[in-house]
Parts: sequence; structure tokens; C-alpha cells
Amino acid sequence: MRKNGLLISIDGTAGTGKSSVGLAVAAKLGYGFLSTGEMYRALAYKVFEQKLDPTDHDAVLALAQKLVFTFERQDNGALKMFVDGAFLGEKLHLEEVGAVASKVSTNKEARAVLTDKMRQVGVNGGVVMEGRDVGTVVFPDAELKFYLDASAEERAKRRVKQLEENGQKADYNAILAMIKERDYRDSHRAVAPLKPAKDAVVVDTSALNMAQVIQKVMEKISQYAA
Repeated sequence: MRKNGLLISIDGTAGTGKSSVGLAVAAKLGYGFLSTGEMYRALAYKVFEQKLDPTDHDAVLALAQKLVFTFERQDNGALKMFVDGAFLGEKLHLEEVGAVASKVSTNKEARAVLTDKMRQVGVNGGVVMEGRDVGTVVFPDAELKFYLDASAEERAKRRVKQLEENGQKADYNAILAMIKERDYRDSHRAVAPLKPAKDAVVVDTSALNMAQVIQKVMEKISQYAA
């Protein structure tokens, strides 16, 4: 056991509810919750803000090395992230930042720098960490690893519903194509491809609601702790 408890990783494909599940599980355990994708977006935002070329390997690496991340745990377990002392919030989710993030995340050396920064957050445990390669690359020694998946069709349906509930128009076929493209890109990239860790508990969420997924994860954690 680590100083502050377990390190729990939740990886998986986009649109499987990893963040919602991770945050709920962290709250139940009294742990902190971190979505590692936010750290890549932070690097992307800084690249975008400074008008750097996201494919300029050395410039992106130098920027990654200089970034200072600090975290404040919130009442709901979320680890509020400050980048160089500033809370970026919704700026991280600008479309332009997302486009830059997909490019900077292929920078092998910059990824290694961010991976080290993620390890500093979770090394003492008491953290649920969500992402694409937490259980395979960031914390291959995590005490418990989960991998959430669902069919591309189900994930596209969920995304359409989410957008429509927010008053936005949604094209199911376009969203489905985008999800399939992202799955292919994530699982075929040269650096840290998306795949379940050999010892991960794989949960297919296609036919499950959020409460059922959370229950499955909590059951496995209870069995481990018993």
C-alpha cells in the first residue's frame, strides 16, 4: 500500500464515461481524481497561446519541461489543476486547443516529461487517475487497473444525446465516423497506443448505465481491499 492509499487507473476509449466514473469512485473512496488528458490539453493551450508550431518537436519539448502543475483537491475529489499558477478551466476545451493536443501528444519526449509529472501526482496513492495509458505507461504498477469500453455505435448515440441535451445539433453518422477514426488513431499510434493493460479489469459499458459501471468498479475495489 502506498502512503495515502491505492493508485487506481481507469483507461479506455473515448465516450465510455471514464471521467464521470473516476470522479464518482474517487468521491466514494475519499481519494483525489485526475484526468490526465487535461495535462496534455494544458501543454496544447500553452503551445496555442504562444503561437508555436505544434509539430516543432524541440519547442514543444522545451515548453513541456518548463510547465509547473499544482493541484488543489476539491470537495468532490476532483484535483483542480493550476498551470504555472493559473487555473485555465474552459480554455482547455477550446476546439483549437483540442486540435493542437492531438499533435503535441505524439511528441514522444514531451509525453515522457508529462508522464513524469503525472507520476509525481499519484506516486503516494489515494488517487484515481483516468486517461488512455495510465495502467500501461504512467503507472504499470497501479494496484487496480480498469479499462472501460463500449461499441462505437453506443458511444456515438451517447454523444448525440449529450449534444442535443445541451441544445446543439448532432449528426450521428459524422460523430460515429469521428469516434472510429479516433479509436484507430489512438490504438495504432507509435507511442503509448491505447490498449488494456494485461492485468486490467475490462468493463464493457455498452449495455450498462453509469450507476452500474460505478457499482462494478467499486465491487472490484472492495474485493481487492478485503
